[in-house]
Amino acid sequence: MSRAWLFGTGPAADAFTVAFRLPNLLRALFAEGALSAAFVPVLARYIEEKDRGEFEDFLHAFATIFLLCLLAVSLLGILLAPLVVPLIVQGFESVPGKIDLTVRLTQFLFPYILLISLATLMMAVLNCLGHFSAPAFSPALLNVAMILGALFVCPRLGVTPERQIYGLAGAVLVGGCLQVGIQLPPLLRRKIRPRLRWAIRHPGIRQVALLMLPGVVGIAAAEINVFVDTLMASSLEAGSVAALEYGQRVMQLPLGIFAVALGTAVLPALSRQAAAGQRDALRDTFGFSLRLTWLVLVPASVLLIVLARPILTVLFERGAFRTGDSLRMTTVALSFYSVGLCAYGSVKSLVPVFYAHQNTRYPVRCSITAMFANIALILVLMGPLQLGGLALATALASFLNVVLLFRGLRKNLGLDPPAGLVAAAGRFLAASLLGGCVAYACDRWIPLPAPPRLAAAGTGGILAYIVVLTAMGAEEPRDLWTILGGRLRRKG
Repeated sequence: MSRAWLFGTGPAADAFTVAFRLPNLLRALFAEGALSAAFVPVLARYIEEKDRGEFEDFLHAFATIFLLCLLAVSLLGILLAPLVVPLIVQGFESVPGKIDLTVRLTQFLFPYILLISLATLMMAVLNCLGHFSAPAFSPALLNVAMILGALFVCPRLGVTPERQIYGLAGAVLVGGCLQVGIQLPPLLRRKIRPRLRWAIRHPGIRQVALLMLPGVVGIAAAEINVFVDTLMASSLEAGSVAALEYGQRVMQLPLGIFAVALGTAVLPALSRQAAAGQRDALRDTFGFSLRLTWLVLVPASVLLIVLARPILTVLFERGAFRTGDSLRMTTVALSFYSVGLCAYGSVKSLVPVFYAHQNTRYPVRCSITAMFANIALILVLMGPLQLGGLALATALASFLNVVLLFRGLRKNLGLDPPAGLVAAAGRFLAASLLGGCVAYACDRWIPLPAPPRLAAAGTGGILAYIVVLTAMGAEEPRDLWTILGGRLRRKG
């Protein structure tokens, strides 16, 4: 948000977007690919079947190798950035100095991969041990650091955006340190202390290595989509790369708060149930997770599409974001990305079922198929829809990924999809469409300034959604309220 105020969709914003994506790509490969696909299921089995000593030996052995790999990747990234970055953003050549700025920012930001990957490792361990609050709050610290950096550091570094943007890059590194720091106390309270242990022949390490490669390939396929979008957007009108990033960030807010956190939290439970052979319990856990995901993300998708422009007006339209076509381009990106919001969240609930069974190959095949579908759809849609075509292609490819994953539940795991999913999806969609109509009417006809009008539209849409679901007799809102109420009571 603060980045949009200060830098809008100008050259500095485009450069920062690309520079931040490169270490995030490798973070996704090393952290999400290695930990979700391989480390968490193996760690859950050690917790379920081994004693405390064997669990700690495996954890320290893996953490040592993980740390060394991260250090090597960070160093290579800094050294190779001048060669790799110009190949990715050839469209930046039309603006003098833009590629050089992107290279320097990439080198500055590359150590973030080390920090965020260590934070993700801590998050995985804490979730497996049943602690969720610190890992869930950890990502917010990055946003806090970036907001403070944009407000108080960037203006002190100079008058040009090309100099001020380094304050935002520094804030990212500070945010990474905070994400690691907040998770150390709960680890120490559980008597897990950082310790180096070189044991590359440990049987758990071999098991992780066998599972990790397919997971990394699957994540790589998904991240290639991001870079294809970046490459193609760099050839469109100036600011398109930053507009895609802003639109995706806003769309990912409900995804990150709910679906990603739920998928991360449910993986240890699924892994324990798979290890114990509790297939009925596993199917119930998966179905419950998926219905809660749809309960939140289906209406969120509709409201983001209907209220895209007023949301972005309230969040961003000040400072540099007022100039040029920033609002128009970002509205297009957000609207089309939001079409696939439910599909993105569904993948976060479906893939852990395969990982819990230590089946990492099938999700990889699905990701690769979706990657090629995304590229084909971009070639078809980018001409008529320009920036919107890039976002819509990603959304449609995600739906294909979901269809393939559902097909693999029965074919590869022998699991029938949980009962009632189609009926639940129909309820959520019908109620969401009515809620979207109410939100649109409120935004169109309530004579108030933008912020209170948006609040009224959002509140009206959500209330209409809840009323319709309640009239249909849906149980999911009560289930979600019970979970939230239980947490509040425990905190009290």
